[in-house]
Amino acid sequence: MEDNTKKNVQAFEKSGTSELQSYEEMFLQKDSMKKRGDKSIYVRPEFHERLSRIAYVIGGDKIPLYAYLDNILVKHFEMFKQEIIRDYNSKIKPIF
Repeated sequence: MEDNTKKNVQAFEKSGTSELQSYEEMFLQKDSMKKRGDKSIYVRPEFHERLSRIAYVIGGDKIPLYAYLDNILVKHFEMFKQEIIRDYNSKIKPIF
């Protein structure tokens, strides 16, 4: 893992789940999507079961699975934005 990625994960661990926000507050409170999107994604059956159980138990069955996944992805892109941009740009070859 690169230094920036380690720093992002460490910052998340320090600020996210214990001191500033609980996991529930971070991922299972706000329903950021008003309705289910029209795109399908596929996840491993064991991940689907685990995510469903987390949303049901910790989230009090107040947030749909698609909104929970959306919240996870928002945080992922926030944490790894610079690494994604760097790696993406390193793969682009100029046309001229």
